[in-house]
Amino acid sequence: MVSLIPYFFFRSAWIVFIVLNSKYELIPSESIRSIDNTILLVFPILLTITLAYHLSFHFFEERFLVTSMSVTMFFIFSGFITQTETGLAVSDNFVLDDAILIPIITCIGCFLVQKYFKYRLIQSNIVNPLLEGAVNGLIPHVVIFLFLFAFYYLWGQSNVDFFVQFISTLPLNFQAYFHTFIIHLMWLIGIHGASAYYTFFDYSFVSEIYVSNIPFSTFFDVFVIYGGSGSTWALIIAILLFSNMKFARTLAKISIPFAIINVNELLLFGLPIIINPILAIPFVLVPLFNHLFAQVFIDLLNITAVRDSIEWVTPSLIDGALISGGDLKTLLLQIITLMIDILIYMPFVSRYSRNSNDSLLDTLSHKMRFSYSVPERKEVSMFNMHDEVIEHHENLNRSLREILSGDLKMFYQPQFDAHSLKMVGVESLLRLETENALYLPTFIKHFERAKIAQYIDKWVVGAVERDATKHEIFHQNRIKISLNLNVDSIGDTELIDGIIERLSGYPLVFEITETVYANNIDMVNHSAAKLRKAGFEVAIDDFGSGYSCLSMLSSLQADIIKLDHHFLRQARDKKGSQLYSSMVRTLKTLGFTVVAEGVETEDELLFVQSCQVDIIQGFYFSKALSVSELHDFYLKQNIDINNLSF
Repeated sequence: MVSLIPYFFFRSAWIVFIVLNSKYELIPSESIRSIDNTILLVFPILLTITLAYHLSFHFFEERFLVTSMSVTMFFIFSGFITQTETGLAVSDNFVLDDAILIPIITCIGCFLVQKYFKYRLIQSNIVNPLLEGAVNGLIPHVVIFLFLFAFYYLWGQSNVDFFVQFISTLPLNFQAYFHTFIIHLMWLIGIHGASAYYTFFDYSFVSEIYVSNIPFSTFFDVFVIYGGSGSTWALIIAILLFSNMKFARTLAKISIPFAIINVNELLLFGLPIIINPILAIPFVLVPLFNHLFAQVFIDLLNITAVRDSIEWVTPSLIDGALISGGDLKTLLLQIITLMIDILIYMPFVSRYSRNSNDSLLDTLSHKMRFSYSVPERKEVSMFNMHDEVIEHHENLNRSLREILSGDLKMFYQPQFDAHSLKMVGVESLLRLETENALYLPTFIKHFERAKIAQYIDKWVVGAVERDATKHEIFHQNRIKISLNLNVDSIGDTELIDGIIERLSGYPLVFEITETVYANNIDMVNHSAAKLRKAGFEVAIDDFGSGYSCLSMLSSLQADIIKLDHHFLRQARDKKGSQLYSSMVRTLKTLGFTVVAEGVETEDELLFVQSCQVDIIQGFYFSKALSVSELHDFYLKQNIDINNLSF
């Protein structure tokens, strides 16, 4: 829903302008009404597009197809466009519920159709894949259209008037609390609470005297919501006092001018509060508390009103003074209520901050002492409801906490000249060390999916630089050090330039996996060329793991090819060994240095030597070692290579 922030910012600013225009008449009122109506009419369409686009993010590759389908279904079934005697016209009917319901049904429908309905009208080997996706999209179009047609037909045949009538017959006090609850519940699913309530329920009671001599509508505006639904002022102050999320704090500050006139959509959709399981609780709880608290203490303090109503844009606290004629008891009641509201929000805001990737990444950044910046790409949205998305979010947060509870350590696996068997290089490998054990960096896949793996690459670059400078095994023997780069790091021009600037002169090899290269050839070649020009070597890692093709070899901006260990396992039969040997000859003919990975037995050692590979790496020689272990290993190897035992 963050995509709607520009709209809500403009809409909030427009409301401010309307307030000013009512005093100074800068623009004719007719023009104001026309523009205001246009702004309001645009919102259902924007909401439909945004919701469909974000919901489809973790479901489909054809996000545009799902979004366009949702918009089409919205226009067909919502009644937003109606037929009149003069032609088509935009209706003023309440359609926000349709703008939310239709994208959800469309996305779920598309997902189920693709998962369980395997028939395709055309196959990708016949036509262009883009055309294939569009034509095959006709099937979910038809299925969803039929479902929505049946749904809206049955809904039209149902009778919910009895419930509305039942609510209207209840005592005033019950209707008042129901009003407060439903309005805030509607906001939590992205529907304007007051508009929804006044569309579906009888609201004649709001003009009745509720407590003391104060009508309910005035009571609600002055004593229940401060700065907007959910007591916006309390949430803003709680965020500024108790949250360390940079995005949330910035948004809270931006929302202050609008909260002054009780406009809070920017915070509701931007934070978001909508469909946020943590902040939803206080968002509903606080107004209900305010309702009860004010109802009790207005009577106890004998607060009375000197006027029946005020403009809804009147700032909080000022509205109380105007209603009560400046009674200090009213001001005291409002201030105490706001303070309690802040305390109610406090644990939820703190928990939201703790559970956010933003907060955990800030802590991680501080712990890892990053000395130069990497652009942050943190996508955290409480709006995503799909189980897979929620699981990914939990996995990422779990990984962040694991790193924060332990220490990242660099280990190095030796690499050997295939002829002399002397150690000539190492591959740097990341490990997570805790009090009890040493773990492989399984968290990296969660970082990669969240597009924040630059944090890890950044730390690794710094750690390798420190080791290369500090330990004599590196700076005295000029042993090559290989480092792996994630796809997002490779595409990060600022990071690549920073590496070149700070590590120029070190004998480094930057490894890029074959899969990353195959999927991002132009981007990888651009960064690889810059690294090679700066004096570094570039290696293609895991070559032969599934994407290799001969045509790709001619375009590789690389110096070294590391043959995947699975490739070596397949060389145990005749065909596999011939393929391995032929691949080595081809690569060497093309001028590449060839590294045999995963050598674990003497037979494998003899085989890769017979294939004339250049460098060998594997458990037959050594596992990954700490720097101190590597130093001892190197000294022992230099004494007598033939007496090595591991």
